[in-house]
Amino acid sequence: MWLLTVRRQSIFMAAMFSIAVVVLNLLTFRYLVTNDIEHTDLSVLQGKCIAIDPGHGGIDEGASWHGNQEKAINLAIAAELAAVLKTNGANVVLTRDSDVDYYTRGKGGKRNDLLKRVEAINQSGANVYVSIHCNAIKGARWSGAQVFYNPKLEENKVLAEIMQQALKSYPPGNKRQAKQDSGLLLLKSVNMPGVLVEAGFISNKEEAVKLADSAYQQALALSIAKGLAYHFNHNAGR
Repeated sequence: MWLLTVRRQSIFMAAMFSIAVVVLNLLTFRYLVTNDIEHTDLSVLQGKCIAIDPGHGGIDEGASWHGNQEKAINLAIAAELAAVLKTNGANVVLTRDSDVDYYTRGKGGKRNDLLKRVEAINQSGANVYVSIHCNAIKGARWSGAQVFYNPKLEENKVLAEIMQQALKSYPPGNKRQAKQDSGLLLLKSVNMPGVLVEAGFISNKEEAVKLADSAYQQALALSIAKGLAYHFNHNAGR
């Protein structure tokens, strides 16, 4: 009986040790990837084409919280991202570069707006696309940038996970993970690799202040650009 107890304890300790090793290796890998993304060479963006979709616009304000409109923040971040990409030699296609929408009158206006964006992205010849939004759920506990992807292309998941690592400091301590979403019309209708970035929770008062700040928008856009550069350098087309 004593030997059986000792044996069970040994097996349990061995199992716990194995789990600890796996977790440690995973954390180490994520740290190394994040560090690599932070120091990635943006020159790899030269000659690449990226489509950027600033969500909402025009009559569609998106989420509105704490005196901020999502459509304006989306466009501001998109403009900063476009500037970084162009500075490093990339070609950029924006689905909108001002406060406009593609709604049609009557039933299906929102759907038609999204389909117009899908059409623009599909016809852009881009290597990848990024749709930019802000999240909103009532409650102060909700915060953090999060990346969504459609699983129809394997590269979507790879890009989403890289991008989520690139955005782990928005805000600092962000523990959100890339998330699959098969229902979003834009993600399932575009025929090239891409992701939807929820830059943060506009419904969170403290995070809304950050999202409306130009310096924060610039930093966030730079991190998205670094995520794209890392993806092109390590994963794109594989």
